[in-house]
Amino acid sequence: MARILGLDLGSHSVKGLLLDSNARSAGPVVKGYAEVRRAPEGDKQETLRNALRELLARPELQQVDQVVVALPGQSLATHQLSLPFSDPKRIESTISFEVESQLPFDLSEAVFDYQVATQVKDKGSELLVGVIRREELSSLLGMLGELGVDPRVVTHPGITYQNLLNQQPGLFAGLDAEAVAIVDIGHERTTLAIGRPGVGVEFSRTFAGGGLNLSRSLATEFQTPLPEAHHWKETHGALAGAAQAQGPDGERAAAAFVRGLQPVLRELRPSFKSFTSRTRRQVGAVLLCGGSARMPGLAEQLSKDLGMPVRVLAHPQEESSTGPATVQPEAMQAYALALRGQASGAKAPRFNLRRGEFAFKGDYDYVKDKVGLLASFAATLLLLLIASGVVRNSVLARREAQVDAVLCDVTQRILGSCEKNYDLALNRLKGVESPAAALPKLSAVNLLAEMTQRVPQDVPVTFDRMDIDLERITVRGETESSKQIDSIVTALKGHRCFKEVKEGRVEKTRDGSKVAFRLDIQVQCPEQQAQAGEG
Repeated sequence: MARILGLDLGSHSVKGLLLDSNARSAGPVVKGYAEVRRAPEGDKQETLRNALRELLARPELQQVDQVVVALPGQSLATHQLSLPFSDPKRIESTISFEVESQLPFDLSEAVFDYQVATQVKDKGSELLVGVIRREELSSLLGMLGELGVDPRVVTHPGITYQNLLNQQPGLFAGLDAEAVAIVDIGHERTTLAIGRPGVGVEFSRTFAGGGLNLSRSLATEFQTPLPEAHHWKETHGALAGAAQAQGPDGERAAAAFVRGLQPVLRELRPSFKSFTSRTRRQVGAVLLCGGSARMPGLAEQLSKDLGMPVRVLAHPQEESSTGPATVQPEAMQAYALALRGQASGAKAPRFNLRRGEFAFKGDYDYVKDKVGLLASFAATLLLLLIASGVVRNSVLARREAQVDAVLCDVTQRILGSCEKNYDLALNRLKGVESPAAALPKLSAVNLLAEMTQRVPQDVPVTFDRMDIDLERITVRGETESSKQIDSIVTALKGHRCFKEVKEGRVEKTRDGSKVAFRLDIQVQCPEQQAQAGEG
């Protein structure tokens, strides 16, 4: 179960719709809806923050598992790009260059993402690309973070309606059209999304114009302050053909509203033509949503101006918990955003600006990037460990074979038989009944080896005579100085069996370049003393 909050950050009010995607029910259930008006004057960022703070405190919007928002305002630029290929990897490697060529500022200052609109194998792709300045996205996320909101998805307001086209095809029942246009008329902006039920959004843009234009036109017609004109529009406003538009004032107001609609119509008509030129399909019907869609007679007036069926988009009857029918059109974007939170697989739009440095820390995409990096590192480390183990085992096996061969050779010569087990060979060599038992524990060869190993390697010395027996060693040699003789004596005294080392006569050689010396070394090992004591 997931409780998903769709946040519509409108310029006139903020709306929140809580959707419960309980797997045990037939479909998502709307658990709550709330709307808070923004202050008409003041800093836009501050009015948005205050309205959101009040909205998020509403009891009907509590216990939220994830949040989805669309970019507010007109800061988002939308581009339609055509690429001559459909391979996702080629799209990823190419799109940044295409986007940069269309920006009036450096790409490093922008954040963008894309959604595939149409794609034909071996023919190419049509992409919807949304671009926003990095600082604006950072500011929005920072403000939401201050209010304790960390949205999983930050999406395009037009691409948001793909969730309706794919997940709620019943909303478009009865429309016999090649393509339908969802027109969200807000206060300061209008969002257009064109697509097909079951397919998704194929064309989208956001442009200036909306309910504020109607209020301004009414204020100009009756020469009244804008706040009063806006209040009258919401309370009594209607277009020609509606019951509220009767009488002289009603007709004047209806005519003013028609004039106020012209900026929206001037954008809709060329947008429809652009879509038709790209897809060779006609827009056959329009569905209205947004706050201004509640105005009586608006659908009929747009149908007359556009020459096609126009109706208000409303929630299914079983989801009337979103509020009375009069508020359902303006809750439609919040509803579509909440649906985005439960979409998965092919039904889920790709577009999400929470990527890279702005990635949602609990998002699968973020974790996937990190896991992929860690998995690559772990795989590399595992391969290195395996290779190291193989090499080490191979080297140890060769070294063990060499040791066994040497041990076998030694035992063969001494004992008359090959023995590769070190412990057994050592015991046999020490045994009293073995031939090795007759070998003396101390020999002249051993004493010679011990003495020569004790001579410091950095002392140049030449021994020209050595007399060695088991009790005394007498040596005669040459070196460069008396100091080096002292070094040799000191080193020899460090051996446990050299009980006493005496220097004999020291004299210069005939050519005077070296000194000749003699050493007498008394040999007595500790074990010899012990044996003598026992005897």
